[in-house]
Amino acid sequence: MENFAIMTDAGGDFTREIIQKYGIEETPLSKVVWPDGSERPADLYWDTMKPNDYFALMQNKKNNFSSSIPAPQTILDRLTALAEAKRNVIVITISSTMSGGYSAFTIAAKEVMEKYTKIKIKVIDSLRYSGAINLIAVEASLCRAKGMKFEETVEYLEQFRLRVHECGFLDDLFFLARKGRIKKSLAFMGNMIGVKPMADLCNETGQSQVLGKARGYKQVMKIFPKYIQRTIGDYRNKVFVITYSAREPQALEMKKIVEETFNPEHLIFVPMGQSTGANVGPGLAAAFYAGDEPVSPNCVKEQAILEDLLKK
Repeated sequence: MENFAIMTDAGGDFTREIIQKYGIEETPLSKVVWPDGSERPADLYWDTMKPNDYFALMQNKKNNFSSSIPAPQTILDRLTALAEAKRNVIVITISSTMSGGYSAFTIAAKEVMEKYTKIKIKVIDSLRYSGAINLIAVEASLCRAKGMKFEETVEYLEQFRLRVHECGFLDDLFFLARKGRIKKSLAFMGNMIGVKPMADLCNETGQSQVLGKARGYKQVMKIFPKYIQRTIGDYRNKVFVITYSAREPQALEMKKIVEETFNPEHLIFVPMGQSTGANVGPGLAAAFYAGDEPVSPNCVKEQAILEDLLKK
């Protein structure tokens, strides 16, 4: 087995158990800017505070959190250490339309490869965020475990990322709108009483695209497995990642549905991290999984599926 390294930026959400189980490198340390202007290292594993306490601070929307990518030297040092260990590296970053991580890692990778000419580093723009990055990283790990070579895995992941779906809800779109990640006109939807905006991932924009609105959690959970069934294709041997921000009960319900409906061998359940959470805010519960085919252009097919389910 070729022992290439797999790394993500701060756009993914991991636990120590996940990175150990799948042999994923620890994420280079990023920072979170708190409402008082102080810049603190992102607590990757929630060692210093509980997720619910962090997201509770965002209930006051005057508390503006933001995240920053790891320092260029931090990225360079981490890639250099792997190069010195004679390991090729696959880096999976949050969508380049959401963060500068892809650019920063690409610049550092070029510098390292110029010095270590036998080392290959491939930086992949996931066109996704959060649990989708986990999903791609775990898929890379499974490719490596099956004996796939570095180049073969890179080629596979370039196509795999386009097949990754999201199914879930986000109670409040205010935070995404404030960061420019959805249209501000859509943010009102997240403030309507009982309305749960549902989205999927758009390859063209590299962001979540709101497809419709469910009336309450009950309708979300009714639609949830049906939407996955109609977009996943052959669900056998598929990886599922479920992540959440201050919506653990709903996420646990999703986890139970996935287990009972799809019985996946690999099911990851993880709270959203501080870096991603600073931009998404509280109120997310979603499953990430890969379909057999790429997400349709501008999510046209996916929107039609959700609209059909919402009528029933």
